[in-house]
Amino acid sequence: MTPTRRASARGWTAFLIAVWLAAPLPASAAGERIIVTNTRAGTMSVISRDTNEVIQTIPAGRSPNRLALAPDGRHAYIVNDGQPFARIFDVVDLRFTGRVRIGRDPYNLAFSPDGKLAYIVNTYSDNVTIFDPKSRRLVGLIKHGGNNPVNIKITRDGKFAYVANELSEDVSIVHLGTRKPIKQIPAGHYVEGIDFSRDGKWAFITAGEEHSYRVVDTATHQVKRTIRLRDEPHDAVVTPDGRFLYVTLPHLNAVSVYSLPDHQEVAFVKQGVRPDLIAFTPDGELAYITNRDSAQLIVMETRRHRVIKKIPVGNGAHGVLVVPMPPAPTAAR
Repeated sequence: MTPTRRASARGWTAFLIAVWLAAPLPASAAGERIIVTNTRAGTMSVISRDTNEVIQTIPAGRSPNRLALAPDGRHAYIVNDGQPFARIFDVVDLRFTGRVRIGRDPYNLAFSPDGKLAYIVNTYSDNVTIFDPKSRRLVGLIKHGGNNPVNIKITRDGKFAYVANELSEDVSIVHLGTRKPIKQIPAGHYVEGIDFSRDGKWAFITAGEEHSYRVVDTATHQVKRTIRLRDEPHDAVVTPDGRFLYVTLPHLNAVSVYSLPDHQEVAFVKQGVRPDLIAFTPDGELAYITNRDSAQLIVMETRRHRVIKKIPVGNGAHGVLVVPMPPAPTAAR
């Protein structure tokens, strides 16, 4: 190649790189925020997906714990340990707007798929309260049959609630139409993580001290398989594309990734210290894992299941929520 042609090729390559670097981010990534509750610090960290930096640290009361996004997409409900209410947080303006009573001793909550109701587990009173986010009132109580409930997930069709009970070492399946428990699934001590396959046909339940997770047929409520893990699991969440299950292993400071539906471990990824809860971006490209004892939020890229960033947050990083931001208003012409 002549010097002139080489110079021309270099110039064209430089032009293409410049265009690529200047290309806008995908719409799904623009403006997304990640909210982390720092239980020991009494704060929340707000992180920008675009920069992977903490953009604000907000006082959140004593022992902020789990959190969930309300159906309006603008307000998050934050549960503080030992308090009978949830604080309501505006995820756009980044400020608390009030609080609502949701139970006697709430620990965790989940919204129904249609967003009309929230279901809250009350750890020490061993029940599930039902909250109407529109009226902001409690509208029901479920005696679910378990002891010391710590997690709740609603099936994708909205018909059943799965409630993890730490001390009775089982998962209660509650029919939400009748508000009655229909089955208790043994799951061992420290049962915590629950999630569902994307088609809703399978539930995945972590069995802590048994170092495994259960695969449950949601049509028959029968355990079909038990998958052995390297150590005691905590959280378990299915990727948005339904191809993988991420499981935190706090004592090994790692996350195990299992392929679905064959349940083969495809990655074992070291973290900081005591990885806890998991949240994915809606496009499934990133996973965020709180690491409670190293005060970090670990960012994993899911195509290759690798850590790409460790973000310092507050002491006792625990709950994590990815919040899609609404599009910016169009300027008037």
